[in-house]
Amino acid sequence: MFFVALALAIEPASPDYPGHCQSPRWSADGRWLSWEVNYLERQAVELYVAAAGSVSPPRKVSVSSGSSSLTAGFSTNAGRSVTHEISFSAPALNRFVYSASGSAEDYDVYLDGAGALAAAPGADGSAAWSPAGPQIAFTSARTGQGDLYLLTLGATTPPLKLSGDPTASELYPSWSPDGKQLAFVGHTRRGDSLYLIDNLEFPAPRALLTWSGSQTRPTFSPDGKTLAFYANREQEDRFDLYVMPAAGGTPRALATGVVLNPRGPSFTPDGAAIVYVRADDATFNPVWIVPLDPAGKARMIPTGTVGNTDVDVVRRGDGKTWLAVAALGRTGDAVRDFRRVYTMPLESR
Repeated sequence: MFFVALALAIEPASPDYPGHCQSPRWSADGRWLSWEVNYLERQAVELYVAAAGSVSPPRKVSVSSGSSSLTAGFSTNAGRSVTHEISFSAPALNRFVYSASGSAEDYDVYLDGAGALAAAPGADGSAAWSPAGPQIAFTSARTGQGDLYLLTLGATTPPLKLSGDPTASELYPSWSPDGKQLAFVGHTRRGDSLYLIDNLEFPAPRALLTWSGSQTRPTFSPDGKTLAFYANREQEDRFDLYVMPAAGGTPRALATGVVLNPRGPSFTPDGAAIVYVRADDATFNPVWIVPLDPAGKARMIPTGTVGNTDVDVVRRGDGKTWLAVAALGRTGDAVRDFRRVYTMPLESR
């Protein structure tokens, strides 16, 4: 199955900011769309959330110092200038978490409208909300090293430490769809490597690959059987898109020369393909789709946008598959100064 953009339906989802929009992110049911605005000159990042398809203005997410039953037992903090790294809960909970900070040394993870979660000395960030319940995995430097922790909303016990390699920082946690496994990246001076925790009750991270270079941003397929990730195995200055069995096995390259998505590769809702941005300045970084089936053929999606960077795909309540992309503008735009977020339905053929 292939998807093509309905060119006449391409519309900007974000207002025209004097800064670059980045990291569009759908909620799991497609009801909400978020993005960040990066103001390079004043070194600030703002986070916005909008109801998909609504004409109402997006809401700027501001750090809250409040508390609720969900954050009982956790301290709060406020007064940050960088707000980013959103992660939506399952639709039934209808909440999200994000990271906020005033400097690189004091990040905290916040629950929207409720305050900081398990704030402690040292940076907290890179939160990922389990798709199967009220658990949040995040990276924390509270012990002097970037380790993974697991927090359960509503509990008063401290977060559970999931990793503790003294030579590495553990980053980019990614949940399996059933919430039973967690993939992540172990970052060292030698590069980044992929790891998997099979049992969160008795966490014992195991390496998935022994490659040199860097492998990063693991993402589970919707059925949980496949992991997609980026690696610079072939060329140090070029990242390619790979897939491998989630249980372990030999990776297979799907695409060469890709733009890294902040939260990892974006699967189509049926799990049959991955949408990505090709790193090609000559063609203005077009959006492509590549099937997981080795017999399938990759093709460009005619989005009508140029200078594309980050993408995300979801199936919304209307039953259609929707693409969100950060881009410098549309092909015929006379002015292209800052990136905006555009959305469009994708038609299967």
